[in-house]
Amino acid sequence: MATLGRVRDSDQRQRMWSELRTLFWLQWKLTSRIFRTRGTSDALRLLQVLSRALVLLITFPSFVVLGGGLAVGLILLSPSAAYELAMVVNVFLFGVWLLLPASYSSQIIERFDMSTLFPHPVRFRSIVVGSTLMSMLTMTGLWTAPILLGEVVGLAWHQPLALPLIVIGALPTYAFLVLTGRIMDDFFDLVSGDRRLRAWVIGLLTLPFMLCWAGQYLTQLFTENYTALSRLARIPLLKGLEQAAAANDPVAALEILQPSRWLIWLPPGWAAAGMGLALKGEWGRSVLFLALSTAFAALLLWVHAGITRRLMHGAALGIGAERVRSHRRVRLRVPGPPAFWALFRKDWLYLLRSPMPRRMVFSALVMAVSMTFPLRGIAQSRASSTVREALPLLAGGLAVTMVGMVINMAMTANYFGTIDRDGFAVLAHSPLDRRYAILSANLAVLLYASAMWFVLSLGIALLTRSWQVFPMLLYLGTCLQIGGTPAYNLAAIIGPYRTQLKFSRSRRQGNFWGMLAWAVSAPPVLAFIVLPYVFWRPGLFLTLPLGAAYSIGLYALTLKPLARLLQRREYEILRAVTAEE
Repeated sequence: MATLGRVRDSDQRQRMWSELRTLFWLQWKLTSRIFRTRGTSDALRLLQVLSRALVLLITFPSFVVLGGGLAVGLILLSPSAAYELAMVVNVFLFGVWLLLPASYSSQIIERFDMSTLFPHPVRFRSIVVGSTLMSMLTMTGLWTAPILLGEVVGLAWHQPLALPLIVIGALPTYAFLVLTGRIMDDFFDLVSGDRRLRAWVIGLLTLPFMLCWAGQYLTQLFTENYTALSRLARIPLLKGLEQAAAANDPVAALEILQPSRWLIWLPPGWAAAGMGLALKGEWGRSVLFLALSTAFAALLLWVHAGITRRLMHGAALGIGAERVRSHRRVRLRVPGPPAFWALFRKDWLYLLRSPMPRRMVFSALVMAVSMTFPLRGIAQSRASSTVREALPLLAGGLAVTMVGMVINMAMTANYFGTIDRDGFAVLAHSPLDRRYAILSANLAVLLYASAMWFVLSLGIALLTRSWQVFPMLLYLGTCLQIGGTPAYNLAAIIGPYRTQLKFSRSRRQGNFWGMLAWAVSAPPVLAFIVLPYVFWRPGLFLTLPLGAAYSIGLYALTLKPLARLLQRREYEILRAVTAEE
């Protein structure tokens, strides 16, 4: 019986190794499939291979240098300061692994999808182990290993006798980091069937870092006069920060702050405590935290196995089906052809359902926050009145122009390949006037862009206290949009392509025509509005109406020729925008 048991165990191990080799082979095939895109020329495929190889040649040595730099830094610190730094590094790594599902756009290898293995005769244990090993092959897993190795070298330098404990502590640390990313990946698989819930999950994952970024500016805004913050000055944390800032030595700064007081309550803090407390001679606590971190890694493995089992049984999370809408609607009689308003409703719904507008909102928010706070400081400075009055419009005009360029290059200049996509087939086979199609698409983008400019202009006006800038920026954005739309429409007709929207990846093709359209259409409108405001403001009474007349007239004169060109090239556009991604 014992012999049969050993033979059975040997067969199971051989089968598992065979299945793991199959999983690695599948991962290699998924990665190599990136370079075999249908319709890609040999030269472009070779360029993709060379670019990926260059990225690997640059990133891998940088990971090793990063780990070596951490080891040298820990060696130069005192034992207590090295322990504090190791604690901070481990918590930072834990936060990076939590964001693993939101970082697929930067991965070199293809994402490992367990659901593709469920129909095949692969054992449950092999899937659990193989998926965990695959997480180690991500870019996050590749640069985590040399960092932990640097921690081992740097900490062991101060206490060579603690090397076994430090090495033993590094293993569960790496294990629970990888399992943390794997569990987040499993959760992403659970919600991947619901597009809205997936977007909410990714937003929640990145929200803490966005709040930290915005909190920097809010802290600067509310603490301009530190002498008036008597209550905050009594907070021990701020007192410690003040003492650490006054210390010129990083060792003293780390010992004063002692971040381990708070970070030791987190799971990565347990592993760091198990590795670093031995440097202080606290061997008992070190062993206790090592056992705790090992138990936590085992718990994560159990959770990963449980989620995998639920995925194999077809489990999925969702926020529920959409509410059934009533057919009793208040029908408003709007002027104009009903066909145009039907097309506009279709374009507006397509615009709301596309992920591209949500990305543009985030870009505009980043630009607004990054520009308005420095502008507020300039507005309160002692610069000349002419500079302080002209600078908000110049900076706001730059922001409006850049936001308009991003919106139009991403949507208007390739509208049929980004927003309309497969719906363009219905238009190509319909007898509708093509002018209605262009007008409805442009009106939908104009309303979206106007909302963006309203928020951006209002924020700049409030924080710079230049109220006359608000209507000027709205007027500038509207004229830029109307006057530049003909050039963007021409770009959408001449150079359409199907934009890739999966996993937040940027499109593989560039939009040269969109960039050219922006370069041609923006300068005339800026000359009509910005230049008179800066050099001779009475001239605005003449140039502002001229700018509006130029924009509206150019759009009206080019609408019919563009509609004819669209009708002649609609089948070429249809083939381009319905191509396989």
